[in-house]
Amino acid sequence: KDAKKITLIGMIPPIAKMDKQLNDLPLCEHLGLSTNNIGTIGNLKELRNLKTLSLSRNVIKALKNLDPLADTLEQLWLSYNLLEKLDGLSKLRKLRILYVANNKIADFAEFAKLKENTNLEELVAIGNPCYLASDAKTARATIIRAIPSLKMLDGTRIELSEREEAEEKKE
Repeated sequence: KDAKKITLIGMIPPIAKMDKQLNDLPLCEHLGLSTNNIGTIGNLKELRNLKTLSLSRNVIKALKNLDPLADTLEQLWLSYNLLEKLDGLSKLRKLRILYVANNKIADFAEFAKLKENTNLEELVAIGNPCYLASDAKTARATIIRAIPSLKMLDGTRIELSEREEAEEKKE
C-alpha cells in the first residue's frame, strides 16, 4: 500500500487485466506491468501520484481510461503493443516521455494528435508501419513538424537546424 514503485513484469501466468486492486496503491509513482497479457488500460482512478506507467509488451489496442492521470503522468511506455491510433493522450498535461515503438501505427497523422501535449519532449516511435512507407529522414521530419515541443526523437536529439529544415519541408 505504501510502495512508490511496483513492478509486476513478465508474470507467470501473465497478468491479463488491470484490476481494482491497483486502487489500493495511492502512493505509487512508478507502475511496471510490462511483458504481460493486458489488453485494456483501466482502474487507475486512485493512482493520484503516478508519474511513470510501463505497459510495454502487452496486447493493448486502444488508449483509454488515462484521464485520471492527467495531472501527474510524466512517462508512458507502450512499445510493442497493438496500437493503431494515438487518441486518448491529449489530457495528459505533464506527459514528457512517450514510447510507442513497434506498434501498428500506419499513418503519420496520428503523431499530430500529440501536438496538444505541450510538455512532450521525448518520443520513441520507430518500428511502426508508417516508418516503413517512408525513408528515415522524411519520417523524422514529419514527426518533428507535428510535435513542436519534441527535443528527442527515437533516441536522437533534435537539433535546431534539423527542426528548421523540417519546417521548410511543409507540404
